[in-house]
Amino acid sequence: MSFVGKVAVITGGARGIGEACAENLISKGADIVVSDINGERAAATAERLQSAYPERRALSYQVDVRRQSECFALADFAVEQLGRVDVLVNSAGIIGPAPSLEMTEDSWNNLIGINLSGSFFCCQGVGRYMKDTGGAIVNISSIAAQAAWPRRVSYAAAKAGITAVTASLAVEWGPYNIRVNAVAPTWVATELTIAAFETVATTRDKIETAIPLGRIAQVEDIARAVTFLASDDASMITAQTLFVDGGFLAGAPTAAVS
Repeated sequence: MSFVGKVAVITGGARGIGEACAENLISKGADIVVSDINGERAAATAERLQSAYPERRALSYQVDVRRQSECFALADFAVEQLGRVDVLVNSAGIIGPAPSLEMTEDSWNNLIGINLSGSFFCCQGVGRYMKDTGGAIVNISSIAAQAAWPRRVSYAAAKAGITAVTASLAVEWGPYNIRVNAVAPTWVATELTIAAFETVATTRDKIETAIPLGRIAQVEDIARAVTFLASDDASMITAQTLFVDGGFLAGAPTAAVS
């Protein structure tokens, strides 16, 4: 899966799944733009990857994906600096569990804005250029798009929305040779997830028992799936959501983890 001569934009690229996607893509030849609301951390990630892969270009860009204008400016920056956009990975997201009866309007709007609206706005931003060149978009959904847990209503709504947006854009933009897919992970060993496990001692054991493969995912597991869907090896795959869940949804769809 070669990405030599291609340019990839990764949102939420400063850490976690987004950082792993950025590293996987640059390792396979892509020039990249690491974007994140944390500009300093995005810059540090880009500098690290630039040092590790000096033959490639790794740039950073600070963006608040809740704002359409900033998502468009991100795409403009990539084209101005690197000449094109071939791949977009929408990895920016938050969790924010809360009791549904206590959820505030601001809390709802913030999570939907980052996870769902932000993904769509970034698709729009790069889509303005990809309609002339083709390209591949990979959105990050979640098993929460199909499985339900208490205190996750806004997150579930956003991730189910991403699955719907993915299919809709794939159909609408197919004539432009733009492929749009999504990856829906199970629990992933990110900084935020590991910190949560440390505060609830039994949670990780319960989760891993419910996953047929017996473990939570590593960020590299998700990055490899994203890279495949973004590559020419997946040239006939579009409108799909690939569940990278270790068999969780098939094996234990009713497991309750709070």
